[in-house]
Amino acid sequence: MTVIVLRRVAELLLVLLVLSVLVFLLTSLAPGDPAEEILRRGGIQPTAAGVAALRAELGLDQPLFSRYLRWLLGALRGDLGRSYVDRSPVAAEILARLPATLRLAVAAAAVAAGLALLAALMAAFRPRALDSRVLALVTVAIGGVPPYIVGILLISVVAVGLRLLPTGGDGGPGAVVLPALTLGLAGAATLLRLLRADLVRALRLPFARLATVKGLRRRRTVVVHALRVAAPNAVTAVSLVLAELLAGAVVVETLFAWPGVGQLAVAAIRQRDVPVVQAYVLVVAVATVLLLAVTELCLSALDPRLGARGRPAASPGGRR
Repeated sequence: MTVIVLRRVAELLLVLLVLSVLVFLLTSLAPGDPAEEILRRGGIQPTAAGVAALRAELGLDQPLFSRYLRWLLGALRGDLGRSYVDRSPVAAEILARLPATLRLAVAAAAVAAGLALLAALMAAFRPRALDSRVLALVTVAIGGVPPYIVGILLISVVAVGLRLLPTGGDGGPGAVVLPALTLGLAGAATLLRLLRADLVRALRLPFARLATVKGLRRRRTVVVHALRVAAPNAVTAVSLVLAELLAGAVVVETLFAWPGVGQLAVAAIRQRDVPVVQAYVLVVAVATVLLLAVTELCLSALDPRLGARGRPAASPGGRR
């Protein structure tokens, strides 16, 4: 286990280094001059001398590698630079909005996992029943609709039509319901397909057939035995969906005026606030990599069937 952890840490550091290079390059090499944009936004006609002075003040006149090295060393210290718009520390803005985004992502993951588990269990309990098929079909169909369309429909029906929940903002416990449903429905479709396939595969293994021959009730076979066999892949799928929710919350946060880092990133893109955009992409990328790494290590520690690469090995009664 120690060797696996050390190898994962080395791989993680390499991935994070590559991510930092990509984030810095993609945001720094975008067309346009941030200094000119800042001057125009301040109502100042940009001149060559003014642009040059502002570029020197922002450090944009330095070579690209020097700028990257300074930015990377600052990020390692927790300093993500200062906003081009109001010169406030970017790290403070991200930290102030990060709890709202995490709360939304966790609530959406709970919605996705709950709906997917309910539909998968119903399909396993009664595979030929009409209600289980309808629930699975509806979940997959809604999951194929873009989140912003689902969000608009929920706002129109639930918030405006029925007046049951607020249309946006973070004014109370009920404010998270509609954004979490909007994000969670998309994730539920992915989880349902994976979990349902794993349950069907597990129920075809010899242990499930033996349990049926011995007279064990199907529900007990599914919940106690088949679900445990399908759990490792389900946990991995939940972590992937949660990572997607963290990255995909931008549209939903903007639609529902949710005060998270996604809304901050959209405003920064409009204002060409490069330090804020860099910080947002870096934080989301690092959170995604760490989430997947922790999930893989937990599965390696808890499931003896997982090999050195963290993939399920053959199960006792068949192949996974």
